[in-house]
Amino acid sequence: MSLIMPKRKRKANKLADRIAPIIIGVIIALCSLIPVSEGLFGRTGYITEIRSSERFGGRRDEPGQPNTYEWHIGYTFKTESGEVETGSVTVKGDAISAKSGLRVGSHIRYLAFAPRFNRPGEGKFDGASLFYLFLTAFGVFMIILGVRKEIPGKKSAKHRRSNA
Repeated sequence: MSLIMPKRKRKANKLADRIAPIIIGVIIALCSLIPVSEGLFGRTGYITEIRSSERFGGRRDEPGQPNTYEWHIGYTFKTESGEVETGSVTVKGDAISAKSGLRVGSHIRYLAFAPRFNRPGEGKFDGASLFYLFLTAFGVFMIILGVRKEIPGKKSAKHRRSNA
């Protein structure tokens, strides 16, 4: 039994080793660009109605924050063009309320071409935006890893003379 792999399988593995980082990088870059885009380049709307506010899951005691629960808040908001869209957000709160600060009239940032991508806030550059920018850079790095060609190994002068 030979331990050496046939050349065809080795080429296929090299191709797969190059395609996988490209696909992963594209997915990471695109998914992380959406929150950055809506925060920095999105348009501003405002909440017209809080549709639902419900607690889900169990109690999650965190260091320094006892009695913490997660809340799902659904809302409708009006875009600059006057259309009414829906959105939701998950926030931390206590056993009684969500403590989200969302009220009728609160600002919502959304992408003009796809208002389903939205989040509460006024579009400031914050820690979350910085995190998503780093994720985008990582995705681009993965793409570069997959696209770059391998540099052939250097041959010694003795090896080059013997082949000539």
